[in-house]
Amino acid sequence: MFVIRKAIIDYTLDKEKAPQSLQDLINEHYLREVPTDPFTGNKDWVSVGDTTLGPGGIATVHSASGQVGSNRSAYDTW
Repeated sequence: MFVIRKAIIDYTLDKEKAPQSLQDLINEHYLREVPTDPFTGNKDWVSVGDTTLGPGGIATVHSASGQVGSNRSAYDTW
């Protein structure tokens, strides 16, 4: 998750707009591939929108897992 979030921040700062999809991060060489979510075992991250720098775009991602951590918060809220 940290790697994807850093790539989103770097892309947004460089391009002065948020990426529209995770594929944008790959196309522009901020990521080689979308990492596997360790909780689901898939590349099924949930994108959270950003409207700060204009319409749409991704601000962050979180796990698609429905599991709950030891602190009783769902992984999909991290």
